[in-house]
Amino acid sequence: MKYYPAYLDLRERLCVVIGGGAIAERKTLSLIEAGAVVTVISPSLTPKLLDLSASGKITHLKKNFDEQDISNTFLAIAATDSPDVNSAAARACKKNHVLVNVAAPPEESSFIVPSVIERGDLLIAVSTSGASPALSKKIRQELENRYGPEYELLLSKLTSIRKKVLKEVADERTRKKIFQSIVDSDIIDLLKQGETHEAELRMAEIAGLTHEGESARS
Repeated sequence: MKYYPAYLDLRERLCVVIGGGAIAERKTLSLIEAGAVVTVISPSLTPKLLDLSASGKITHLKKNFDEQDISNTFLAIAATDSPDVNSAAARACKKNHVLVNVAAPPEESSFIVPSVIERGDLLIAVSTSGASPALSKKIRQELENRYGPEYELLLSKLTSIRKKVLKEVADERTRKKIFQSIVDSDIIDLLKQGETHEAELRMAEIAGLTHEGESARS
């Protein structure tokens, strides 16, 4: 295994994007979505990044990158249009034990960003370890068709009923059986067909919950 797969919690973590072009913009938006505190280092910015800076959603350092810019940084992305600048930034990050992703040359990265399918809290990541981004994209598109928006709704309802089951059902083996039976059932098909109420009733039936706060297993 070339890379160790992991999901990072970037909420309130300081992250730096080096570069102000289209790739830097895309990377910045994904970091903001993940809750990171983002600083963008570049003499110039795209209109979107300028708007983010003006609204206070990012900090903009209007300058070229310097090693001091990554002080206290958790993660950095080198996304300038100069491979030499990106490589120098990558070396500085590694020297200072900062995780770094490099747009080009990608082999300078200490981590890579996979193709991601997002359905609410459900995240499905696909990577070819950098060997073929085109294949990652193809597989991602196939998974997007396979796992539609109904999975976001399913996960939301699973989260809700899980809390009730943990409260009402004491036996751990019984709880595991309930959870497995729910995901193995026809509930996802009901949600896909828009039959949300029927799906909720089916879920409660499998869980043994007659109504909120009451359990047939208690």
